Amino acid sequence: MDTMLSRKWKTVDGVRLIDPSHEIREALRGVKVVYLGTDSQQDKQRTHFVTVIVIHNPGHGGRALYTVESVSRIHSLRERLLREVWMSVQLALEISPLIEEESKLEVHVDANPNTKFRSSKYVKELTSMVVSQGFEAVMKPDAWAAMHVADHLVKYKVVGR
Repeated sequence: MDTMLSRKWKTVDGVRLIDPSHEIREALRGVKVVYLGTDSQQDKQRTHFVTVIVIHNPGHGGRALYTVESVSRIHSLRERLLREVWMSVQLALEISPLIEEESKLEVHVDANPNTKFRSSKYVKELTSMVVSQGFEAVMKPDAWAAMHVADHLVKYKVVGR
């Protein structure tokens, strides 16, 4: 079974983690806040997803790690958003047992509740997906892990714009 932790993970500098599961476990030790998010970018034939873990230990800095998945182009915005959120939720389910109980975990969703954006009609469904699994959902404009970190990585490290 393909798990998020069994995938290839890199630092934002492009350094590949040798043993992602072990290295992520070590990075999470003693951490106070973990932010997860996924964003996607499309080219003519493929949809590329980048999922990030942003690990923040206030007063001691932080680090960001990411993994990439590319699939045949997804034409439906709803399907693409659902897949983005599920990838983040799947990661949250895998790493939540590794995070200390007093630590905070947020799932950042790249959807905007403002009705002038197409993604607004899916906000309730996407939020429910996260909350039903026991995690805190954060939407735009506060979902910076998805809308800035993952967005930057998928555009400039994966698709190469």
